[in-house]
Amino acid sequence: MSDITEITDRKLRCLVVDDEQPAQWVLSNFINQTASLELIACAYDGIEAAKIIEEKGIDLLFLDINLPGMGGLEMLNNLKEQPMVIFTTAFSSYAVNSFEYNVVDYLVKPISRELFDRAVNRAFDRIRPGQNSQEDEVRDKAQLVEVNTGGDFEFIEAGKIMYIQSYGNYVKVFTTNKMILGTSTTHKMYKSLPKSLFIRIHKSYIVNKDYIGTYNNSALIVDKEKLPIGISYRQSVISRLEMLSKTKK
Repeated sequence: MSDITEITDRKLRCLVVDDEQPAQWVLSNFINQTASLELIACAYDGIEAAKIIEEKGIDLLFLDINLPGMGGLEMLNNLKEQPMVIFTTAFSSYAVNSFEYNVVDYLVKPISRELFDRAVNRAFDRIRPGQNSQEDEVRDKAQLVEVNTGGDFEFIEAGKIMYIQSYGNYVKVFTTNKMILGTSTTHKMYKSLPKSLFIRIHKSYIVNKDYIGTYNNSALIVDKEKLPIGISYRQSVISRLEMLSKTKK
């Protein structure tokens, strides 16, 4: 069995979608050797996969992009609820497109056991319940985040940032007392933020969990502002918010 640590109270339900049987065999074998994963089914095309996802409920999708009939990206666009996705493909040129879908990881065939384990661990990181101690929480809130304002820099405590919005080639950083216009992107900003505090809810929005009020499947409230939850981010965002709610009880 793989040494990936099981950090949920149940196994992640997996679906492999690939039109090549050898690729299905490799991934199925890796999944069956991983104690924290459960293989639910394999599918050869997007239409078959979408039906399985709707009927059986899938947590983690190993998805080839280039499929007969309905391709992988088209299938994701048509799903009502998207599971976490690990793209698996022989074409590395698809990597740029994959970032639009907030995928867990991107694996280029032939897939090694080491890279498979790395991708699965990243999936578990997305749903890991908050395990920070109070000291860690204080430290993360005090972390200084650098914002390039174009020729100058401002340093803001992470705990005082409520949310960040994409604004063309800039970002709007909304803090507890002002808005800062920075020369960056949400993708770059997210890399510099403590992941214990911040959640990417949309390709254009990053929010601080401490300022989230009410939420539903399509939006949440931060400081009286209604912010959209992207369809491709929905599953991971709602799972994280539900876990945060449980830890507060």
